[in-house]
Amino acid sequence: MRIHTALALAAAGTAAAMFFAPLAQADVNIGNVDVTVTEVASGNTFFVLQNVSVDQAAQVCQVNVDVVTATLLRGDSAKCNSKTNNHQKAWIKKH
Repeated sequence: MRIHTALALAAAGTAAAMFFAPLAQADVNIGNVDVTVTEVASGNTFFVLQNVSVDQAAQVCQVNVDVVTATLLRGDSAKCNSKTNNHQKAWIKKH
């Protein structure tokens, strides 16, 4: 009896793992992004990086890739901390 119960539980656990595995491993594809800098005084915008991956932009901006991805998926632009100061604001935007 214990063997049948153990096999039933193992089968149920395997089925549940197979059901939820694709959800946990979902690949979020945002596409390429741009890193822009806008001067506060003049309002002029310059491209620091164009058409690069989210990983590359996050590394240059010294921000967490997961935070950037979540922000971009909401439709917002992510702040580029390493390029932002009192005179300029930098952002990671969808390409």
